[in-house]
Amino acid sequence: MKGICALYEEETDLVESHIYPKFVIKHSKETGSRFLRNFETPNKRDQDGPKPYLLGLKAEQKFSKSEKWFAENIFKPYLNEKYTLEYDENLYYFAISFLWRVIQLELRTSRTDFTKKWYYDKMMEAEKEWREFLKKNTIPKNHHNVNMLLTSRLLNNNSGIKGVDFYFTRALDATIVSNETKTSLLIYGKFNRFIFWSTILSEPYTDELYEVEINPNGGIIEVPQQVEFYPFNSFVSNRLRGVEKMPKAGEAQQEKIEKEILKNIDEFWKSDLGESLDNDMRFDT
Repeated sequence: MKGICALYEEETDLVESHIYPKFVIKHSKETGSRFLRNFETPNKRDQDGPKPYLLGLKAEQKFSKSEKWFAENIFKPYLNEKYTLEYDENLYYFAISFLWRVIQLELRTSRTDFTKKWYYDKMMEAEKEWREFLKKNTIPKNHHNVNMLLTSRLLNNNSGIKGVDFYFTRALDATIVSNETKTSLLIYGKFNRFIFWSTILSEPYTDELYEVEINPNGGIIEVPQQVEFYPFNSFVSNRLRGVEKMPKAGEAQQEKIEKEILKNIDEFWKSDLGESLDNDMRFDT
């Protein structure tokens, strides 16, 4: 369909653009269910995640290069238990391209009028800076902070919250994070065991982000990481509680899920999804 490419801002033939990279969707289906389910719409089965008509082919191909780099140098090695990961400028580019698409998704699918949000102007400042970076590789001056936290299978859970392992190792999630006092604004997105966020606005905290902040010029990731950043930690804690309260799939959908599992039940419980659910059930008892 014809439209304006969100990246290059020119009229062209738009393609369905994955918010979550194709390799992420492929991995999620190969290591669990063939269908993805959104937290907010558990009765809707989705094979590919959100795919708005967002980009032209030129932009889509540009993003595909950084996605390929991330898949080969970070995603697959980490999932294959490599815990010291060297990276170059491609990681920074990939992270911003993902978080920039989170903004685009929110602008297009939010049930509320974003222009009336207190943080709209600040968020659009970041969107503009990131868009210029994605086109010209000019490092953002104001909104340059980008972080990545790598998660792993849950070893213990004293929170009393259900489904924590699933959220940290399997869930796809993307949102804008703000607070009532209008002092904090984060752009947040995660898939599988990879959490990304950018601090757009924050009170001055003494907490350090050096173990999770991505250097635009490259660096080394050492896992496990630690992050003691209150706005992020508070959001994740609240998100887990919110996810637990979200509506579950209806009886009809639960029956479909059971039939899918029963097709090869032994194989299912050996899958990454099966191991995650089994781990969560162990903590729930």
